[in-house]
Amino acid sequence: MGNGKAVFRYGMRLLAALVSLAPGAALAQFVPPAGYPGTPGPAVAEPAEPGLPRLEALDRSAIGQRIRMLPGYANAAHALAKVVGAYTVAETRRARFVDAWGLGYLPLNLKRSDGTCFALGADYVGGTLSNARLRPIGCDARRIVEKPGAAPPEGSALRHVGTRWSYSAWFDDKAAETLVTRPWPKTFEPFFAIRMEVFAIAAMNGPDWPGGNVTLAGRIDGRLTIVVLDVRY
Repeated sequence: MGNGKAVFRYGMRLLAALVSLAPGAALAQFVPPAGYPGTPGPAVAEPAEPGLPRLEALDRSAIGQRIRMLPGYANAAHALAKVVGAYTVAETRRARFVDAWGLGYLPLNLKRSDGTCFALGADYVGGTLSNARLRPIGCDARRIVEKPGAAPPEGSALRHVGTRWSYSAWFDDKAAETLVTRPWPKTFEPFFAIRMEVFAIAAMNGPDWPGGNVTLAGRIDGRLTIVVLDVRY
């Protein structure tokens, strides 16, 4: 119970900070575990914004098959990592995506090698994302840098990808998969893994339940892939 209160207080402090930056965007980050009730629209907003890279929805079930819950996790019986949205954005030889970050799980800011940046947003309705869209932004969009709450065992070959809202992503080069740890860990506690070379993580923790939303940006078979998850830890 004490840890739950601490999580709630942390969430409220961060919410206040986000509201001071951008009230509308900040409040949109806090959603019920399955999103708002209603009927989802098309996976990608129509018509597409002219002049922007092509945004394409990916098969959520196919991405979901790449996820495995880790049986060694202490709360494995209740843990969950469900794909609520998955996307790719067209790249060219001269303009590949090299970085991603967000204040919450969405919008996700994406940076290309040519120095241009875009924000990916979507509606979270009826347990899934819909009406996904891109918009151009400046590459100086605010970001918060966090350190992982706990490190893997000494001698581990895991490579730290990033930390957001205390969720951390670690890439295992040998297994070619990314492990994600629970927030506010006392020890190193990954609770799920995904067969994907992740290069960035964004997240938003629920203020009053043991879960939230995690967004992973990386590559599957060399293709830019963005996966948004409903998680329970």
